[in-house]
Order: sequence, then C-alpha cells, then structure tokens
Amino acid sequence: MNQCNYLKRVLDKFQMSGCKPKSVPCDPSVNNEVFLDSEKLVDAKLYREIVGSLIYIMMVTRPDICFVVTKLSQYMSNPSKADFSLAKYVLRYLKGTLHYDLKFSKSDDELKESGFCDSDWGSSSDRRSITGYCFQLYSKGSLISWKSKKQIIVARSSCEAEYVSLTCAIQEA
Repeated sequence: MNQCNYLKRVLDKFQMSGCKPKSVPCDPSVNNEVFLDSEKLVDAKLYREIVGSLIYIMMVTRPDICFVVTKLSQYMSNPSKADFSLAKYVLRYLKGTLHYDLKFSKSDDELKESGFCDSDWGSSSDRRSITGYCFQLYSKGSLISWKSKKQIIVARSSCEAEYVSLTCAIQEA
C-alpha cells in the first residue's frame, strides 16, 4: 500500500514538487526556543490545509510521520511561522520518500503480534508528554496499527509518562 500519486498531488498543490528532499521527517531542533518564540502567521488557512493533508497521509500509510504531525496538529488554531516551516519540512521529507509503502505479504512465520511504545516526556510548552505506539503481526511484517498523541495528563516523571504510554498501547493491543 502506498500513496505515491496522492503525495505527488499534495506536493503540486502546495508548490513543493521541485523542493530539495529531506532524509528525516522532523527538524531535529523542533523543541528549541526558536519554535516556541516564533512570530504568528497572519493567515493560517494554508497551514491548516497542509496539516490536514499530512494527517490523511499519516493515517493511511505513513507511520513514520506520526510524531511530527502530532506536533503540528497542536497549533492548528494559532500557528507560527516556525510551525509553517516545520510543515514544509515534512513535505520535503515526503518528496524524498515518495515510494515508501506498507507491504503485506504471506509469510510462513508464526503470527505473533508485537508492539512497541514510548513517550516524549514533557517536551511541549504545556508540559504534557506525547505517547506513541505501533504494532505488527509478525517480526518482519508491516505495521498494522500506530498512533502518536498528546497525553491527557501532565506526567510528573519520565516513568509516569512511560506508564501512560504503556497503558494506551495495552488498550490498543
């Protein structure tokens, strides 16, 4: 499963077809002060359109952009220029990974669901952590379920944030 044609249309729509590709989905400095203190966008419509497209792409075939799309979604009502820049960064990453896909094939391996979870402890300005998890049916298979979302509580320690993450993953399992 891939969304190569849809990705090309999205890149064309936002005039990013000729952009220079990136090799990672998120700018490594996403939690720096530059992103927190950036000037607000005057018209947020284009930002919302980009993030909406990214949400669709993430939900269907691209678990690799879950974390950054979750970050971008937090600022839909009042995005900054740094948020807009990060959204364009994700589009540049997608340009370089157009042909990434999920492959589901028959395997002689025993079906054994496995999952992984993690949390990003208190890195956002409101101190709430981000939970992420993913599941696959066998060791070399594609992911069948994935999610990244902001936790509803403020964890007081990294251990507590991990427990909340583990709870979400167990519910999904």
